[in-house]
Amino acid sequence: MRNIRLYGQFIRVAVLGKVQYKADFLVGIVSVLILNAVNLSLIGILVYNFNTLGNWNIWDLLFLYSFWMLSRGIYGVFFWHLSDLEEMIVSGTFDAYLVRPASPFLQFIGKDISYTGVGDFLVGVLGFILAAAQIGLHWHIGQWVYFVVCVLSGALIQVAINWIGASLCFWTTRSNAAMYIAERFTVLMQQYPVNIFGKYFQIFVTCFLPVAFINYYPSVVLLGKAAAEVQLWQYGAPVVAVLLLAIAAFIWSKGVKRYAGTGN
Repeated sequence: MRNIRLYGQFIRVAVLGKVQYKADFLVGIVSVLILNAVNLSLIGILVYNFNTLGNWNIWDLLFLYSFWMLSRGIYGVFFWHLSDLEEMIVSGTFDAYLVRPASPFLQFIGKDISYTGVGDFLVGVLGFILAAAQIGLHWHIGQWVYFVVCVLSGALIQVAINWIGASLCFWTTRSNAAMYIAERFTVLMQQYPVNIFGKYFQIFVTCFLPVAFINYYPSVVLLGKAAAEVQLWQYGAPVVAVLLLAIAAFIWSKGVKRYAGTGN
């Protein structure tokens, strides 16, 4: 409970710091909206020329994209600055977290927020409303609960992947290049249905870098896009999120214990 209150205080300070620059906030939100409009336009052009991608039409793809935007927005607001760890390790400023009477991770994640995540979340909400209206979704309460759980799970999967990447800095000092590759790969994967790719690629994004659980498998379940009956493991986004977070926490813990500074 103490850690939750402390994290709330960290976030409050970070928010107060951001709202001092209102013009910067508005420009950031608008730029995110424009970027997402461009991405959706490119997907629309592709579908217009080929009618469907696999068995996904334009509204299905908008649902898929919006699903990702909702989880990415949550991740973006609170955890976008995970990549800052590299610079803090190099400069030695991370050392300050180790001498304070609070969790180093709590201090690190509470040091900043990113308002661009708000723009992503707004795109997700608007896209979901439009896609739901066009698809004609009529979900029962269990499906709505599963949808919310999977949005949160998708955000946590992205947190875990980037947390693991950032934690590598404790051994390599620099890891942002690897994080950037994983990030671009994730972005590419969330814009298209996994079933249009080859078998081995599908295995990779399901078992080794499980980004397909961010939005694809939940969308398959909720839109009834399974080739046959939905398999039990396709409901596994929450389980994948928990497992990845456990792995990320373990790697972070080991990294902090071996960290001895960079000599700065």
